[in-house]
Amino acid sequence: MKPPIIEGPPEEGAPQPPLGKRLIWFVALWIGGLLAVAAVAYALRALIL
Repeated sequence: MKPPIIEGPPEEGAPQPPLGKRLIWFVALWIGGLLAVAAVAYALRALIL
């Protein structure tokens, strides 16, 4: 049987990843969401004008 591709949630009492790594993920996801919204906005604007 193949191992699961997606990692499950951490076990109770498992140490959290370092703060720096968590902040990098947060900022990367924030910028990705910002870029996605901007791309949709500009695409809609191009369709309207």
